Amino acid sequence: MRLITIAALLLPAAAGAGTVAVLDSERIFESLGGVADARELLEAEMDDWNAHADSLQADIDAIELDLSRTLMMSPERRREREALLEEKRAELEQFLSSTFGPGGLAERRNEELVTPIVDEINEAVRELGTENGYELVLDTAGGFVVYADESLDITDLVITRMSTGGAAD
Repeated sequence: MRLITIAALLLPAAAGAGTVAVLDSERIFESLGGVADARELLEAEMDDWNAHADSLQADIDAIELDLSRTLMMSPERRREREALLEEKRAELEQFLSSTFGPGGLAERRNEELVTPIVDEINEAVRELGTENGYELVLDTAGGFVVYADESLDITDLVITRMSTGGAAD
């Protein structure tokens, strides 16, 4: 998740050449315990969703096996089992789509867990930018920064601000 839209900020900076700072959002995320907690929670929920999908697939496999093994099944019973099979396949497909597909539950849940953390990081960056007179802050994690002097790196200041909840040194 991009903390700052680089393209929108590059043109004004090139024209005015003000004070610039860089940060590494990946390192900030790694240093925050809340991110690890959110990841663990999401992984636990994903495990539950995967278990449910596996259960639905097991039901489908059992019905398919039943249909392939039973030669003496009445036509009516066979139609019932085939209808149940199609119903279970549709249920699995719908579950997978609504849970793991684009805009699905997994994506929404990840956004729900990460957005407050990203907002908090952005607020710390804004505060540091204002306090230190930075006109532009770039994120090196996005790959848009080819070179930056280490003196411009405010990653540690952001981590300190995030961990103490107060002013960074």
